[in-house]
Amino acid sequence: MAERRYRADMEAIGKLFTAKAVAIVGATPDLTKLGSSAIVAMHNLGYTGEIYAVNPRYTEIMGHPCVPTIADLPDTVEAAMLNIPAEAAIVAAEECGKKGIRSIVMVPQGFGEAGEAGKLLDRKVAALAEQYGLAIVGPNTNGLANPRSGLAMAIAPIYQFPKSVRPGSVSVVSQSGGMVSTLLRKMAPRGIGISKTVTCGNELLLTVADYLSFMAEDPETKVIVIFLETIRNAQALREALAKCRAAGKPVVAIKVGKSESGQKAAFTHTGAIAGSYRNTVAFLEREGVIVAEDIETLAALADLLERYEWPLKFPLKPCVISISGGFAAMAADEMAVFGLDLPDPSPEAAAKLAALPNQSHPVNPYDIAARNAVIPDAIDIFHGDGFNVIVFGLVLLKEDIRKPVQQLMIDARRRGVDHLILHSPAIPAEEYEQFFENGISVYDDTRPLWAALAKLRAYHGPSCEPAEPGSVAAVALPAGSGLLNEADSKAVIGQVGFPVPRSVVVRDEAGLSGLGALARPLAMKGLSDTIAHKTEHGLVALNLRTDDEIAAAYGRIRAALAKADAGASDVLVEEMAPGGLEAIIGVTRDPVVGPVVVVGAGGILVELLDDAVVIKPPFTAAELESAIAGTKLGKLLSGYRGRACDGAALIAAAVRIGDLAVAEPRIESLDINPVFVLEKGLVAVDAKLTLSD
Repeated sequence: MAERRYRADMEAIGKLFTAKAVAIVGATPDLTKLGSSAIVAMHNLGYTGEIYAVNPRYTEIMGHPCVPTIADLPDTVEAAMLNIPAEAAIVAAEECGKKGIRSIVMVPQGFGEAGEAGKLLDRKVAALAEQYGLAIVGPNTNGLANPRSGLAMAIAPIYQFPKSVRPGSVSVVSQSGGMVSTLLRKMAPRGIGISKTVTCGNELLLTVADYLSFMAEDPETKVIVIFLETIRNAQALREALAKCRAAGKPVVAIKVGKSESGQKAAFTHTGAIAGSYRNTVAFLEREGVIVAEDIETLAALADLLERYEWPLKFPLKPCVISISGGFAAMAADEMAVFGLDLPDPSPEAAAKLAALPNQSHPVNPYDIAARNAVIPDAIDIFHGDGFNVIVFGLVLLKEDIRKPVQQLMIDARRRGVDHLILHSPAIPAEEYEQFFENGISVYDDTRPLWAALAKLRAYHGPSCEPAEPGSVAAVALPAGSGLLNEADSKAVIGQVGFPVPRSVVVRDEAGLSGLGALARPLAMKGLSDTIAHKTEHGLVALNLRTDDEIAAAYGRIRAALAKADAGASDVLVEEMAPGGLEAIIGVTRDPVVGPVVVVGAGGILVELLDDAVVIKPPFTAAELESAIAGTKLGKLLSGYRGRACDGAALIAAAVRIGDLAVAEPRIESLDINPVFVLEKGLVAVDAKLTLSD
């Protein structure tokens, strides 16, 4: 999407959330109609500003003055919500502009999403915005709210229920109108306080990037949550996320559209692995966003980021202490699924645990074994031993026992035990508040907690800037566009130091006499700039040792090549690469977010295994190493069952390929598969490069 010519100023955007006097155009006292929603919401949230209704049928609505037209509003009104049909909303927007009301929430549908007639209305709205300097949310939006001030120009159902949203420091930007209520409903039981919410609607003028830019400067926002359907302008979003990083504000997102059957670019393995969902996630992660897999994890991340300080001063070192040995064992099993280890305490700490009047083994997870008196000492021992996240498992207990144990948790938090988290399925809801007030998160379901901790383990902080591209040697790319044959593709990656086998291109049978410099056995492949998968067309022969084998293979491949691609005749002959661990390094250029790099297990089963990471270049070796650590490939590279592989060489090569993709915008896609990772070094066995013009 092209950059917009007009962008609302931050003052007008800010008034949407901070207005001290608002007008609801199309307001009604009929509680069955959406025109009543905003006033009900502001009553529920305790808005202390001035509310005016605009409707010629009434002189008062729900205790607030009602005037017949926008022109009749007092000059103190700073923002307006238009809850009327599309055509009337355009007239009302112009009246707001004439009145000096520049901050508008446009609720109605029937604009760009409705086809050509709607797009004509879009153009009228855009023209009015530019003429009067308007900041317009929507159209087709559920509105926005500021629970801290009580302002709510919103039809979102969540705000129709008293005490359903508590004020706080988490702000929510949602491209889905309906999902904002779901998000807030998931956050409420965790005691998460909300600063601002906005549903973007059609994003005709204000986009996700605009709201993020405002929240980056908003002193009442600490954590930002995004429900993302699509990226409309990658550069604008990149700039907005940079502002969030500069302000030290973590951003958490969930991206919908994970199921991509029918969207995959199956021409290359890389395209099939990546897909728009993974590409978008790679883009977001490169910009410092923590991406959750589901709403429960999203809520857990918002909770932990709001309540505790992240990133940790030292690498994550969790422990589990529990009244129940069964919970302790179950927690360890669940955490292992998310790659979270529970290291044992140091010998000194283990000795202190062993000295406690308890029969439990001095290990992590640690079972209190119903000796509740040792809880404070056990917590202090683990905390003093460098365990920086402590999860305490509290099972069903009768009230006379449960309440003193709960107080022990609060006492531990007060004496400086940071990142203390409580798990219990048995605490009455009315008692959660005392934990929230004392900075303790409570979970009755641990799966979102483990998923969130696994995400936060790799979190380096909101101000951690993305890597800058490394320098790569100037590369001579062939003219034209489209798929290059294997020889030409390898020639390109060879220019940036990617090892390839020694080879000769044979153009006729006489050329077979020039293979003496190559060490046998040899591989032979038909070269074509139209055929991506040579094996399917009989264009590959391997392990050729004798002159007779070479001549016979050449005849077969030339015949197959003439049948598959009549315009091709060249044959690549190269030394067989020594066997190694098969990997893939690939590039695909997403039309929205630009190039992404795929690194994973390679060979013919690459898509079936789906053991790959997608990462946005440029990236550092350390970032890629961390990303692939949890994959099967990562385990193999680390020396599985004594098999030595040069993982550092693979990572270094992928970094160079990422830098090449950034430096050369003509690279549309690149498949280096398989890459044989050897005991020392690596070699590209096959490569397919596609260029744009």
